[in-house]
Amino acid sequence: MDIKKNWSNLLGLSIIVVLVYWSVNNLSSIGTFFSVLSSAFTPFIIGGALAFILNIPMTVIEEKLTKYTGAYRKWYRALSILVSFLIVVFFFYFLIFLIIPDLEQTITSFVEVVPTAVRSLIEFATNFIENNQRTVDYVQSLNIDINSLQQEAISTIQNFATNLIGNTLNFVMTFIDSVVTIFIAVIFAIYILSIKEALARQSKKLVYGTVSLNWANYLVNIARKANEIFSNFVGGQIVEAIILGVLMYIGMSLLGFPYKLSVSAITGALALIPIYGALLGGLVGFMLISVVSFPQAIGFIIFTVIIQQIEGNLIYPRVVGNSVGLPGIWVMMVVTVGGSLFGLVGMLVAVPTFSLFYSLVSATINHRLNQRNLVVESDTNNVHKKYKSR
Repeated sequence: MDIKKNWSNLLGLSIIVVLVYWSVNNLSSIGTFFSVLSSAFTPFIIGGALAFILNIPMTVIEEKLTKYTGAYRKWYRALSILVSFLIVVFFFYFLIFLIIPDLEQTITSFVEVVPTAVRSLIEFATNFIENNQRTVDYVQSLNIDINSLQQEAISTIQNFATNLIGNTLNFVMTFIDSVVTIFIAVIFAIYILSIKEALARQSKKLVYGTVSLNWANYLVNIARKANEIFSNFVGGQIVEAIILGVLMYIGMSLLGFPYKLSVSAITGALALIPIYGALLGGLVGFMLISVVSFPQAIGFIIFTVIIQQIEGNLIYPRVVGNSVGLPGIWVMMVVTVGGSLFGLVGMLVAVPTFSLFYSLVSATINHRLNQRNLVVESDTNNVHKKYKSR
């Protein structure tokens, strides 16, 4: 028996070594295969993501209807799905027909105002230099062509803004050209939402039928915890972003800031990114408004700081709460690392992903400490056992 077992282990190890060696030497082929595979499954990946997002308002609507009527009825599911999809359709309608045209107009105005703003800045710098003889002598020794520098700055900013408009329009056209993919994704999402309980039951059967009971319970608990964390995080962030965008729009309208719709929408969208989103939104708004009026841009920064304080201390704790269960320092770290590794998507999913890992590790360590009857305290270097009453 031992000989057969050793040969089986050796065979398994040999197969793993061969597969690893082949994979290392065929990374490009593997990448191409997964690229083709992901393209084929794109509608279903989008459908799954859409179903996950729509499940958040759908669940809330079903619970409210059941609580109001006192009983659950089958048609609640269809009504909840319909209302959830209407919310998404309204969002995209708002995005395409209101936000994007206003954003395009904002960027166009920005392009038109930039030359004047750059010339004013150059004139200010020139006057400053002329009033400081030492600075004049130093600048002349550098042989800087002011006119060429001015034209280059104007051309760079205009090209950036023009490319941004083109990219926005390309995004809209790409979205329109992907109607078939979106249609399949929507149908798939509706199917998932309609039978989500059956799918969950089938998944549990698969897990309990293929692995041991302990591992099955562990995997099911992980899935339940992951769904809880991601649902709370995504739902809370979306609601918080909408509230922040509305507050920004109302405040900017009352204070007379320009580009209020575009800046509010951008700030709300960027608020989906923890920590850095608010900073990026304030920076974008400052850049746009500073071209029109620099004092107003300074006022916008002050206004943004006040709104962020209200949002961070009053709104965010009540809307998102402690859904991710991570200390602030960990949130900053995982957002930074996730963004550097996977870009915008990494910044969006890094927090709930690491939160799941953090909660699992914490639960495992606490469970082992309880098994060993140990208590670890922060105010001492010693570890002592729990007191057991007889």
